[in-house]
Amino acid sequence: MYHYLKRSHTWRQIQRTLTLACVLFFTISSSNGFAALLDGMFDGFEESLSQRLAKNGEQLTIGNFYTPERADSHGPIGMMGEHTHNTGELMFSYRYMQMEMNGIRDGTSGLSPMDVRAQGFAVVPTFMRMEMHMFGAMYGVNDTLTLTAMLPYLRNKMDHVAGMPLGAAKFQTRTEGAGDLKIGSLWRLYAFEAPSIGAHRFHLNFNVSLPTGDITHKGTTPLGVIRLPYPMQLGSGTVDLLPGLTYGGAKGNASWGFQTLGTYRIARNKAGYSKGDAYEVGAYGAYAWTNWISNSVRFRWRHWFDYDGQDTKITRPAAQQLVFTADPDLRGGKQLDIMGGVNFLLPEVLGLEHRLGVEGGVPIYQNLDGPQLETDWAVTVGWQVIH
Repeated sequence: MYHYLKRSHTWRQIQRTLTLACVLFFTISSSNGFAALLDGMFDGFEESLSQRLAKNGEQLTIGNFYTPERADSHGPIGMMGEHTHNTGELMFSYRYMQMEMNGIRDGTSGLSPMDVRAQGFAVVPTFMRMEMHMFGAMYGVNDTLTLTAMLPYLRNKMDHVAGMPLGAAKFQTRTEGAGDLKIGSLWRLYAFEAPSIGAHRFHLNFNVSLPTGDITHKGTTPLGVIRLPYPMQLGSGTVDLLPGLTYGGAKGNASWGFQTLGTYRIARNKAGYSKGDAYEVGAYGAYAWTNWISNSVRFRWRHWFDYDGQDTKITRPAAQQLVFTADPDLRGGKQLDIMGGVNFLLPEVLGLEHRLGVEGGVPIYQNLDGPQLETDWAVTVGWQVIH
C-alpha cells in the first residue's frame, strides 16, 4: 500500500502542500517576530499549575530556556538539534561517527551468502564500514531562533564475494567525499519550571537537506568500472525536508529528553529516483555525577522506506539483478537501537566553553526489507566549542 501511495499523484500533492505550509509558517513567524513563548495558548495550563504550586510556596517560572552550565545541559552527542542557544551564542562542533554492518538479514532472519546466491544474486555483499566526519555550526539569532548548518564528509567501503563456487572471487569497493549539506533552524516554543516539577522545554526542528553529495560514484568491479550501488553513493540527490519536535527536561541531577524527526523527499533526483521517506523517535535519560561529567542511556526507533524510482545505471531488469544493493525495492527497514553515552564539560579556555561527548550502541531489533546488510554497532565521538 505504501508503494502505491508513494508513487501516486495524490501523495505528491500532499508533499507539495506540506512543503508550502512549512514555508508559509516560517515566513509568517519571522515577519511577525514570532514570540519565544506561545503567549495565550497555555494561559489556562499556566494558571492551574501556578495555583497548585503556590499552595506549596513555589512560583512557576515561564520562558527560561537556559540551563546552567553542566555536562548534561546538552543531550547525547549522537543526537542532532537537541538544544537551542541564547541570543548571540555561537557553537562549532565536530563529530566522528563509525558504523559497521556485518552479516545479511531478510526481515528478522539472518541469511548466509549461499542463501542470497540461491535467490539469484551473483554477487553478495558481506561487510560495510561507514565513516562520517560531521562539521556543524549553531547560532542564536534571538530569543526564538537558532540557526544550524551541518556538512558531512563520508568514507564508505564494502566487501563482496562472487564467483563459482561462491567466494572464489572477492573484491572491495570504496567511495569518499562530501555528503549533503543540511541547513535549518530551531524554534523555541515553550518553557516552564519550578523546584518540585523541574524544568521542561520544547522546540521545533526545521531543516532542509541540499543535494551536495555525489550520486554518480563509480568503482572497479569484476564487470569493470561501473556506477556503484545505492548504499555507496554519498548523497540523496534531492532536496529533503527534515521537520521535528524536541522536548528536554531536568530536575536535580537527572535530565531527560524526547525527539521525533522526519525526512520527506520532495521529488526524484536527476538519476530518476528518490530515497525512501523516513522517521525516527528517540528518548534518553541522563545523570550528572558532577557539573563536569554525566552518563546517558538512549533508545531510538527508526523506520525508513524503499526507494521511489530507480537509477538505470545501477538497477538492472529484475531477471538480471546481480546484487541486492542495486535493487531500490530492497532498501526499507525498521530498527530499534540502545546507546550509552558520556558527556564532559571541560574547563574554559580563552573564554570558550568546551564539551566532549562519546556515545555508542547496538541494535536490539532489526527488520529489513531484504536481503540487506544488517547493522552491528555504531559509535560517535564529538567536540563542541561555544562562544
